[in-house]
Amino acid sequence: MSLFADIRRRLDLRPAKSLNLAGSPARLAPEASSTAQPSGRRDPLGTAGTDHSAYLAIAEALRDGADVVPASDETGRRLAADGISLVEALDGLSALYRSIAGGEPAFAAVRALSSSWAEASLVYLHSLSCEDPLTGLSSLAHLRSRLGELYREAEFRGTSVPQTHALVVVEPLNPPGTSPFDRELRLVDVAECLRIVFCGGDVLGRVGSRRAAALVGREPNLPEQVATVRALITQWRLDTDVPQLARIWIEGLPGSDAMAGRLLDELART
Repeated sequence: MSLFADIRRRLDLRPAKSLNLAGSPARLAPEASSTAQPSGRRDPLGTAGTDHSAYLAIAEALRDGADVVPASDETGRRLAADGISLVEALDGLSALYRSIAGGEPAFAAVRALSSSWAEASLVYLHSLSCEDPLTGLSSLAHLRSRLGELYREAEFRGTSVPQTHALVVVEPLNPPGTSPFDRELRLVDVAECLRIVFCGGDVLGRVGSRRAAALVGREPNLPEQVATVRALITQWRLDTDVPQLARIWIEGLPGSDAMAGRLLDELART
């Protein structure tokens, strides 16, 4: 019997009622605080000494008559990373619209900027802990620390991390219009599937707002384990016949700790 068949046999014994994997409502929707924000800050758009570059993409979209949503989404992430509060970010957006379009921002632009700002800020807050409070996945900082330990051990033992370990990366493919809340629930499902397959000493971490990754050994059965993860994620939901699609791949690790850190950053950004 294959690994997947055995796991499915055991999962079929679960009660038909969907499991509450997300925890209490308070855990799912922590109270927002207007005072808590990433480190560092800049003046909002329109004040002395302001760096206007974060809003350039929106400005170009307005002047060209293009869709402002993608530009607003990227701007929200950038402003959150720069330590700008949501109030300041929206003030800057409003000032930009008044100077170019002569009116208040479109609702779609406000929604996109606010949503991406919230996601980026949530990722930052999660990085302050070793564990993501919703999914139970290790934080990016913890995953980075464990990778550093592996590289130091490999140097001491004369082995090669790229030959002994790899990352199994999972990115749920959410349909257009999926809310941030529903994306979080998908990551909860992904985390459960990863724990079933990689139940040993593997580190399971969250990489950015949309991906999860397992730091695993390069065992001979790794391809079968990846196939099992893919099958579990696809069929995980008991309350729907719609396949839960996801991109899943084995990401090779580079030759040095510094390059591995850059790889994690790239996976977290894209």
